[in-house]
Amino acid sequence: MADGFSKQVFPKVLARYASWSMIASAVDAILPADTPANTRKNYIPLLAPNDLNDMPKLMEALVADLESHAGRMNRFRVELFNRGGGDHVLKGILAGQIQVDHDGIADPGNLQSLTNRVQPFLSSKSFFDGMDAARYRVCAIWIDDRATGQAEIVGTGFLIAADLVMTARHVPASHGLVNEVAAIGPGGGVVTHDQILAGSAARLAFVFDYWSAAGPLDIHAPPLGVEVVWAAPNWLEWSSPQHPNDGVQQIFGPPPVSDCLDCAVIRLAKRVGSASAGSGGGRLRGWQKLNGTARPPVPRSALAILQHPGGGAQMFDKGDFVSHDAGITRLFYSTNAAAGSSGSPCFDANPDVVAFHNAGFPANGQNIRSNQGIFIAPVVAAIGASRPALLAESQLPFKTDGGLWSLTDDPHAPEPILGRTDFKEAVFTLFNPRAAKRVVVVGEDSAGAAIGKNGKSFSTRILRAIARRRPATVVEFDAEKICNMEPEEFLRELGRRVGLTTMDGIPDKPTDERQRNRWYANQLPKWFGDLLTERASKAGLAVSEPSTDQAGPALGPLVVLHELIWIAIDDIHKFPPKAGLTELIAGMIGVTDTQGVMGPGLRALRWLLVGHVPDFVRDKSIEYELDTISQQTIGIDAWTTCVGSAFVSSGADDVRCAEMEVKAQKMFKFAEKKGWGDLRDPLLRLKAMASGAVDAIEILRES
Repeated sequence: MADGFSKQVFPKVLARYASWSMIASAVDAILPADTPANTRKNYIPLLAPNDLNDMPKLMEALVADLESHAGRMNRFRVELFNRGGGDHVLKGILAGQIQVDHDGIADPGNLQSLTNRVQPFLSSKSFFDGMDAARYRVCAIWIDDRATGQAEIVGTGFLIAADLVMTARHVPASHGLVNEVAAIGPGGGVVTHDQILAGSAARLAFVFDYWSAAGPLDIHAPPLGVEVVWAAPNWLEWSSPQHPNDGVQQIFGPPPVSDCLDCAVIRLAKRVGSASAGSGGGRLRGWQKLNGTARPPVPRSALAILQHPGGGAQMFDKGDFVSHDAGITRLFYSTNAAAGSSGSPCFDANPDVVAFHNAGFPANGQNIRSNQGIFIAPVVAAIGASRPALLAESQLPFKTDGGLWSLTDDPHAPEPILGRTDFKEAVFTLFNPRAAKRVVVVGEDSAGAAIGKNGKSFSTRILRAIARRRPATVVEFDAEKICNMEPEEFLRELGRRVGLTTMDGIPDKPTDERQRNRWYANQLPKWFGDLLTERASKAGLAVSEPSTDQAGPALGPLVVLHELIWIAIDDIHKFPPKAGLTELIAGMIGVTDTQGVMGPGLRALRWLLVGHVPDFVRDKSIEYELDTISQQTIGIDAWTTCVGSAFVSSGADDVRCAEMEVKAQKMFKFAEKKGWGDLRDPLLRLKAMASGAVDAIEILRES
């Protein structure tokens, strides 16, 4: 394995630091589309059927299986990282930031360093939300330097519009892509401007979603999950030169430092900011808007940098803002950076972009021992004065969700999602940590039940697809297997699957049967919710926020967890939970309590109940979203919407998406008229439509 630890150590890492649901979800995402449903659901247990209760041996079998299939290990690591949510230890190990010993135990020194850097920030809702979105907008910059013969990552940049990246100007200039040309200005003096070299666009690329270095990066064949975007032919939209004293000293003489902002705005060949952060659609990438008047941070306040130091995977560091120069064009800070970090966005605690990194510790002069960035305010002012259209591009609104059309991010094996618009919208809504509803119920109509193939269980896979770039864990249960469980047994199994390492302090079970229902519905849920809150607090994911509920003044601040746990129970209408388990689930959902008195751990739970509406929530319609599946309603509209969503996810503009939907409708009608036979077979209909959607997307992309 090219991941920094051996295939003997990796199973121990998985057993110690990854939850079962996280591992199972990552495996599910990389299995071929034609994997039978039962094999898919039980894939890992089938690898070691005699060791079902031995997590290390199960993981040994899984790693051996992944190694036996070409490319599957690297895809698994990417999927595992994307599902890591707030688990910074596991992410640090996968990214190579944290070393492990032969027993798979994280190095205490690395672990302490990472905890000290990350935890203080993640206790802020706005910081957590902002940084989670920002990491998809930061890219490594790869340049083929003909002078040195080196083709490698040499800098970092960040999106400021759908196809505009901002970085330090010296990144392309010092690697042979730009010439400085002199000319006579309007007043007769000499002025200079940058001129890109012919053919330089083919030597300049931008690498997004590069989270972990599983091996050397091949820019022409990147690993699954890593997106490479090339520069547009006339790529340099705006630039400002570097000052001679940048990186030398922190006192700036002539030329005027306000005229030397070491900045480049680069046009990309693709509108990657308007596209999904994955080929299957879902969460759109977006960009960092250049609007408003930025203020320099307060001394000793936090300053964080997302960066690609040393030409490697994306890293994060936090330090303190120290000071600024007299003209407030340079910010000085203790945040770590290295070669390859130039152009990285610098965030305050809001988090807003306040600067981009451009120089390390100065070599001499009257210096503070600190790194240096260019304050964003004079950059925005300079761009606004000379190229206001660029600022207007940056300030355009963008969507945050849309275009989820495939269950997989594998461009070579898409699995189209036909219909299910209401279900997707309901799930997107419930991903808000403060959503009033916490339950989605998926039912079926009588026609679907008669066919025996209605797509209900498909709902869980759609949920996993939506969750793959969000801080969430999805746990799946078969109602038949849990319906007779004792409540405490169910909670221990749920705790194991979500990675609770200790589950002590369970309240005593009453001997009086009259008190037992209260124990099921109130005391047990509260105990489990408190365990979730405690874990989230240690990870910095429990945030105290002002209440905006109607009862806000009485409630005061609410603690909200910013990592959700989705619990999916399939076929609950066929195998309803018995006795105490019914009371437990009702209590955990909250139909026995009000939103105000439920603890933050229980409010962080989300439920997908697949089947008819259970009796215990039937009279509480305010608590759930209902989605009824009917195979018969999936036709031309669902088909064209899926095709259109593929273009939304690729960053196409509204006009292009509308054109593709019209063409898709014509293609569907033509195929139907020509006797698309499988459309008439209820058992083959959806499969035929899905296959046809993939073909249509490929044809339309080439049109």
